[in-house]
Amino acid sequence: MNIFKKAILTTIASTALLSSSANAAIVEVEVSNLFDAGGLALTPVWLGFHDGSFDSFDAGTMASASLQALAEGGDVSGIVSDFSLSNSSGQQGVLTAPAGFAGAPVFEPGESATSATFNINSTDSGYFSFLSMLIPTNDAFIGNDNAMAYSLFDTNDNFVGLDILILGNNVWDSGTELNTGYGSPFLAGANAQPRQDENGVVSQHSGLTVLAGGLSIFGGNTPAGYSIDAAAADFTARGFEVARITVNQVPVPASAGLFAMGIFALAGFKRSKNSVKA
Repeated sequence: MNIFKKAILTTIASTALLSSSANAAIVEVEVSNLFDAGGLALTPVWLGFHDGSFDSFDAGTMASASLQALAEGGDVSGIVSDFSLSNSSGQQGVLTAPAGFAGAPVFEPGESATSATFNINSTDSGYFSFLSMLIPTNDAFIGNDNAMAYSLFDTNDNFVGLDILILGNNVWDSGTELNTGYGSPFLAGANAQPRQDENGVVSQHSGLTVLAGGLSIFGGNTPAGYSIDAAAADFTARGFEVARITVNQVPVPASAGLFAMGIFALAGFKRSKNSVKA
């Protein structure tokens, strides 16, 4: 097969690839903890791309065992298992902060990290969900209770990306553990007394004021070597910014574009050569 026939076949293959890219994309996720110094940390963030059917929780209802494990201890294993069973064609991952303190890759105030890439499409993985615990707290977390809240493609299957700013009024209380301060991960002295079951429902979090006789989170010390500052950690303040999550398409390397241009140039040269023979 000569170079011109190869070029034409490659052009056809490239055209097919381009036509299918309208409903598919390679993306990366960036998570940023927006608390100021002295604020709260985020546990490793669970990320899920699905068909719009994965609902990890609903406000006003009791939390599942998987959500409870995440909201009380940052354990994502149950969520990972639930997602795998319900969305076999979806994509998921857990994003950690490489700069987290020794032994725990949590997102401390001001830290960011970018994920590895995900290969998604509008049919199986066009919707985005996330979950992460805020520490030190008893059972505060962030996440979306509407499975279809964040769509990555428009009605024409074109990738649109996401820029999600999570405010303090988007912080949830799982309703599974009383907010006593005791039992809060990342807080010195929290193991002095056992945690207490709440048997409540998922609701908007009311803040870090602990119950009478509890261990104060404000002013408490963390294993990372800093104390929790009341102003920096009070996410109930109006307009308080907790975190930002962005989902962006990974740019196609410039070399790929140049290669495609070369293919079309070869095809044009072939046509020119044929016209001369005529």
